[in-house]
Amino acid sequence: MTATNHALTGALIGLAVGNPYIAVPAALASHFVCDALPHFGAGNKQTSQSWFRNLLILEFLLCVTLVFVLAVTQPAHWLLAASCAFVATSPDFMWIKQFLRAQRGRIPTADSSMLLRFHAGIQWFERPIGAVFEVAWALSALILLKLYIF
Repeated sequence: MTATNHALTGALIGLAVGNPYIAVPAALASHFVCDALPHFGAGNKQTSQSWFRNLLILEFLLCVTLVFVLAVTQPAHWLLAASCAFVATSPDFMWIKQFLRAQRGRIPTADSSMLLRFHAGIQWFERPIGAVFEVAWALSALILLKLYIF
């Protein structure tokens, strides 16, 4: 799933739960639940292309915008929501090594850690058409987010 959708999901968990002892682990777990759903993906071959790098920059900017909106509007538990947005997105940082290898034109290495293999294995439907599901998820999350912010 895209970073934006992970962040939106995490933020909603933080806003809805309000208890960091429950919300933070739930936000982390949400990452893997979301990745098990059909979602956008282009495969390892595409990570070396400039459009993918540009997509990552856009995703970063959208995540920063989400945190900015939370900080400006300050709904109840907004700081927890911002933290949960980061936590829900953070498991994708384990892909940085693979991304950097692809950017340098090198073949990504085999998944060595058990967590990385699990993370890759649950993403059974990661294809370009998954963008349709991603857009529906984002619109639903934005509608719910609006209820907490306004």
